[in-house]
Amino acid sequence: MCERGPGRQSCGLADRKTGRVQRQPEEKRARLVEAARRTFGERGYGASVHDICRAAGVGIGTFYHQFPDKAELMRHLMDEEHEYRIRAFEALPEAKDPAAEVTRVLAGSDPALLRAMLEACGIDSRLRDFARELRRETQERLAGALERARAARGARRPAVDASTAAWATLAVGDAFLGQAAPEVAKVFKVLAFAETDAEGFRA
Repeated sequence: MCERGPGRQSCGLADRKTGRVQRQPEEKRARLVEAARRTFGERGYGASVHDICRAAGVGIGTFYHQFPDKAELMRHLMDEEHEYRIRAFEALPEAKDPAAEVTRVLAGSDPALLRAMLEACGIDSRLRDFARELRRETQERLAGALERARAARGARRPAVDASTAAWATLAVGDAFLGQAAPEVAKVFKVLAFAETDAEGFRA
């Protein structure tokens, strides 16, 4: 039995006694994840499991069937944000305006949620360690994408190596957390494509 509506389709089995649709575990998990994105974005990491369950329309038992605790749910969201960045960076060499694309991606898929993630890392050491691992991979992927973008544009003598450029770009993104600031694009253009010549540095 399926419920259909604009932009959604939920399928489950109807309880023979009540006739009510029983949602599948995968759908319940998806509802919890989406509710957590909204709730953390609105209330920060201080949002409770009860707040998330209320927003998802599920019971507390369902939550603990899907996630052992709130930190694990936040970890899942952090991994989703990481994958969002990685996909965008992989496509960077083909982007018409790489600087604008990097600026957009560093602002986050949801700036409010991004701030909640940083708040969580300040509270939970396990999430902080997890974030460091994600950051390391993000830098490596951005550096690789930058190398390919340079090759595609024929940049022969960049001012800094790709790894340093990636590290600095992420640091600037942190300084303008959640903002698609033009300063990020300007810095990225210099780091990514400025070249050195006999006369020194030029953009």
